[in-house]
Amino acid sequence: MSRLLRFVPVLLALAGALLLLPSRGATVPLYAARTGLQCGTCHFDPNGGGGRNEFGFAFAKNRHAIEPETDGEFKDLALRNRVGDDFPLYFGLNQRFMLLADHQEVGDLPDASGFFNMESGIHLTFQPTSRLTMSYSNLTGPNGVASTRDAWGMIAFGSHYVRAGQFRVPFGLRMDDHSVATRNTFLEYQSGQRFLPYDPHSSDRGVEFGASHGNFFGRASWTNGVSALGTNPPSPGRHPQAIAAKLGYAMPKYQGGLSLYDEWHPSGPAASVRATRWGYYAMTHSGPVALLGEIAAGTDQSENSSGVTRRNLLAYWAEADWAPHRQYNLRVRYDHAEMDRSSDDLSRDLNSYNRYAIEGEYVPLPFAEIRWTFRYIDPVAEKDAFDTEIPNEKQAYLQFHFSY
Repeated sequence: MSRLLRFVPVLLALAGALLLLPSRGATVPLYAARTGLQCGTCHFDPNGGGGRNEFGFAFAKNRHAIEPETDGEFKDLALRNRVGDDFPLYFGLNQRFMLLADHQEVGDLPDASGFFNMESGIHLTFQPTSRLTMSYSNLTGPNGVASTRDAWGMIAFGSHYVRAGQFRVPFGLRMDDHSVATRNTFLEYQSGQRFLPYDPHSSDRGVEFGASHGNFFGRASWTNGVSALGTNPPSPGRHPQAIAAKLGYAMPKYQGGLSLYDEWHPSGPAASVRATRWGYYAMTHSGPVALLGEIAAGTDQSENSSGVTRRNLLAYWAEADWAPHRQYNLRVRYDHAEMDRSSDDLSRDLNSYNRYAIEGEYVPLPFAEIRWTFRYIDPVAEKDAFDTEIPNEKQAYLQFHFSY
C-alpha cells in the first residue's frame, strides 16, 4: 500500500465529521466576487461549472444579474431549462469560439493566429428529487475530439452530500480561465509548463464528500489521479491514490478557502512519483467592484535507485473587476509563476514569468457574451543560459461565448 493511501482514513474521518455537523437546514446566501454568489448556488456541481440549476439559469437569463430585467426587449423573456415538472431533466449548451493572436518575435505580424473552437458541449442533469442528482456532460475540445467530461450521481443528506463517478476535483477556484498561474499557467508558447500536476479541464474518477455548517463548507475527494487517467478500470499496478480537499468560509462580503491536492503513484518497481499542491483563495466585493486572488505552492518529487529529486513551485494571481452595468465588465489581472524555485538564482529566473492582462466582457443579450483580452507575458530572465535574449510575449483574443 502506498504512502498516500495512509491519508485516506484521515480523509474519510474528516468527511464523516462534516456529515455529523448540525446544519441550519438551508444554505445561507453566499456572496463572492462579481456574481455575489458561491459557485454551487447556480450549478448542480457543488464546485461550480457544468449544468445550471433553475436559479443559475435565471441568473444567465438576466445577463449575469440576480435581479430580473424590468424594461427593454428581454423583460418578458419566458424560458426554462427544465423539460417539465413530471420529467425533471435539465438541459444546457455551451460553446466558446475564439480568434487568438500571439506575438513574440520582432516584426509586424503575429507568430501565430487563427480561429478555433475552444469548447462545445451538452449538459444533461436529471433530478427526480432534491436529494438525488445525476449529471452528464459531453464536450468537444480544440482538437475536435468529443469526450465525456462529467458523469456522476450525488445523494444529498440535508446540507451534506456524497457523489460518485467522474468529476473535477475540489481544488481551489474552478476558474473560467484555465490559463491563470495557479492552473494550467500561461506558458503554451514559452516553456509549456503548467502549475497543476493534472489538467483542470479534465475530470477524474472517484468519490467526493461535502458538507456545510453555518458559514463553513468542506469538500474532500478520493480519486484515481493522473496515473490512471484514460484507463477504465485502472491498468495493472495503478491504484486510486489522489486526494483533494477544500475547507472554506463564506459570508455576504467575503469568501476564502484552503485547498490541498496530493497524489502518489509508482512509476516502476523501484521508482515513485509524488505531486503535492496547496493553496488559498479569497474574494470580496463592494458595489460594482470585485477583488479576487489565489496563491498556491507545491512540490513534485520523484524517487528511484539514484535518489530523490524535488522541484518546488509557486504561483499566484490577483484581479480587480468593475461591472457598472449587467452588460459590461472590465478586468485587470496580474499573474506570477515560478515553475522551479531552485536555490540557484539563474535557474529560478529562467523558470519565472509575469503576466499582465486587461480584459473585457460584453453581454448584448441573454446567453451570448463577447470577450476580449490583451496580455503581456514577461519572462523574469532577460537571457537564457546561452546568452540569447528571451523575447516577451503579447497575446490578444476575441471570444464568442454562447451558453444556455
